[in-house]
Amino acid sequence: MKADKTLDIKGLTDPRPKEVTKDVLNMMSKGRILRVISDDAAARRTIALLCEYSGYSLLSTDEDGGVICFTIQK
Repeated sequence: MKADKTLDIKGLTDPRPKEVTKDVLNMMSKGRILRVISDDAAARRTIALLCEYSGYSLLSTDEDGGVICFTIQK
């Protein structure tokens, strides 16, 4: 699945990954896909909760070598 936008937030720590992801999603049109790349372990939980509470679809979560990639549809 091709993302409409990629957000690389490696180096940011909780709560910044969730906040930045939320800000970017708020600027995107409904139905668009955002790929988020993070290395903060807490982001696995906080971004999933952001999607759940905001009504976004968390399409996939992949982890490789401490880097977590989320694919989110607004």
